[in-house]
Amino acid sequence: MFDDTFEHAAWNDTDETRVVLFVDFVRPLRQPVKALNQLVIKAIGFSPFIQDARRRHEDWERRFDRLRGA
Repeated sequence: MFDDTFEHAAWNDTDETRVVLFVDFVRPLRQPVKALNQLVIKAIGFSPFIQDARRRHEDWERRFDRLRGA
């Protein structure tokens, strides 16, 4: 785990797919920065990228439930 607020670089020099799990930690910030941070995190949830990932995950869960007979 690392703090990506610091400038960094990463490479995938393999033929394999690189998978990255992003986790947003809500930091204890003072207003008005706290409100801005909350707004940005909420807005990211409405982005097409996140909505597509959510739909694909929900589809996976439905298929999994059908396979296990739920």
